[in-house]
Amino acid sequence: MAGVSYQGTILWVDLSKGTVEGRSFPDALQRDYLGGRALAARLLYDLVPPGADPLGPENVIVVATGPITGTLAPASGRFTVAAVSPKTGLVGHANSGGHFGPEMKLAGFDALVITGCSPEPVYLYLEDGRAQLLPAGHLWGQGLLRTWELLEERHGPDVRYLGIGPAGENQVLVSAVMNDGWDAQARPGLGAVWGAKKLKCIAARGSGKVRVADPERFLEAVRDACGKIMADRTYPDFSRYGTSILVDIAQASGGLSTRNAQEGVFEHYEGISSRRLHAGYTVAKKACWCCPLHCKNYVEVRTGPHRMRGGGPEYETLVCLGSRVGLGDLEAILYANHLCNDLGLDTISAGTAISFLMEASQRDLIPDRLPWGDAAVVIDLLRKMAYREGLGELAGQGVARLARAIPGSEEFALEVKGLELPAFDVRTGKGFGLSEATANRGGDHLTALPNFELLGMSEQEGVRWFGNPYCVDPYTERGKVPMVVWHEYFAMLCDSAEICKYTTFATYALLPEDLARFVTLATGEERTAADLLHLAERAYNLERLLNIRRGMLPARDDRLPRRYTHHPLPRGPARGQVVHLETMLPEYYRAHGWDVRGVPLPATLRRLGLEREASEVLGLGLEGTGPPGNGPGEGAGGG
Repeated sequence: MAGVSYQGTILWVDLSKGTVEGRSFPDALQRDYLGGRALAARLLYDLVPPGADPLGPENVIVVATGPITGTLAPASGRFTVAAVSPKTGLVGHANSGGHFGPEMKLAGFDALVITGCSPEPVYLYLEDGRAQLLPAGHLWGQGLLRTWELLEERHGPDVRYLGIGPAGENQVLVSAVMNDGWDAQARPGLGAVWGAKKLKCIAARGSGKVRVADPERFLEAVRDACGKIMADRTYPDFSRYGTSILVDIAQASGGLSTRNAQEGVFEHYEGISSRRLHAGYTVAKKACWCCPLHCKNYVEVRTGPHRMRGGGPEYETLVCLGSRVGLGDLEAILYANHLCNDLGLDTISAGTAISFLMEASQRDLIPDRLPWGDAAVVIDLLRKMAYREGLGELAGQGVARLARAIPGSEEFALEVKGLELPAFDVRTGKGFGLSEATANRGGDHLTALPNFELLGMSEQEGVRWFGNPYCVDPYTERGKVPMVVWHEYFAMLCDSAEICKYTTFATYALLPEDLARFVTLATGEERTAADLLHLAERAYNLERLLNIRRGMLPARDDRLPRRYTHHPLPRGPARGQVVHLETMLPEYYRAHGWDVRGVPLPATLRRLGLEREASEVLGLGLEGTGPPGNGPGEGAGGG
């Protein structure tokens, strides 16, 4: 397989020694783990010691492409960045689009494995099979927008980049890794890992090619896939408005997270709607590598205190820096998003930390007065987080740590396993509730993204897809388990082959059979949908084993905040709704082949070829608390 669709090389970088070494990408590793997120899970499990400090030299950064990254397959510009998360202490992975992943592959590298810690700031430069570590003292302290300018001045305008801003440099736990201007590897605080290693960024430029085994049939598959995407019923709205259309859908369903999810409808919704964004501020549409969806908005605020020009906010940002903090001023949200892109902040985690503090202020649990909807407060706190100043010092550590520091606030802490929950209110989609409670990287919608329950499917379609009529009703817990488990494996497959979920889950235009066709024609090895979903199941279980080895106790940590399980939505279409997680978890564990505690059974692991890992992890004494300081929300060194 090596050399067909894959470049055949993994670059190993030792920051402590200042060395780089290209090593072969073994055929067996390609076959069993494909690439992207599954490959990252395998490498993290093998390379990071169980008790390693996430901010210490033993943690490992993995940057991985997939077998169709850099091909003409639609939306195949994806790639994965991973490490043990300093925020959760568990597996931390993030996936992004843009153009960096294809450029890295065109430069000759399928994946990067980065170890150690540099004594001084450095950046990694990749070009046509060559790699070198270069001094980054002149880049350290710079915002990302200036960093990109300096890289282009040195390496040319066609260079692509991936790196951190001041938030990551300062090891802020709500920091992101950013690429291509405004695309974010956002959620698990991986920017702090880069900052601890003194790795400012990676720049790549390549003139190589990505070969496929059967070019003619591959192009035929590309044409078929593009036709399916563009014929889908969701295509017109997604291509015109991007993910901002989800703000309108969330408001209509009663699930637009408002004032730290105290409510699900926002009285200032019209001010942040997709149509307001499109009509008033979107000046161009952008697309990732080979993507017919072109869902990105390029926006401009021309006058006033919030003047900016750059990448527009996605749905998650419009909510987490908008309705979740009570802010209905779209220009302020656009500026706050622009600031996060420059500072390198995860807008979901940062916005949710601010909303948590605003509710703590509302309830007189802190002395600070932080009124809902105050744009100046939001913008000031974002800056203070990035530079660890004042109240931003604690806020930048995330909601789990804030809740421990503020007595009486645990009831409204929107986090799972230490990771802040995204924008969607799971009281209006019970499958989402199950998936976010159990996700391997913590409170995360993209681990499963079970949009099927939200699309108005018929009961007949529910039976045809998942064997029951109930999965199409977002307000019931019945029938959700098979739907969620299938989506978890399909999501792992998308993140490993590396294709965007908005051409798969958002529309269901492309399915596992389509990905199997691409992988087969790209690599030259016959792979069925069943083969690839089996691979995905193996990787999903490996992530869970890594977490258990790091101290996660599923029976304790697979949970939702009490706001979602004990506090009904007070008004709107979803009035009275809560999530009854306890009715879904036992069936969910059985469906995965796990025991009543949520631990994979030895028979399941043997079926998946994980016998060695079973003996290593299942003998750790799972009734204990795991390695000290490494449980969920307790990343070692994370203070």
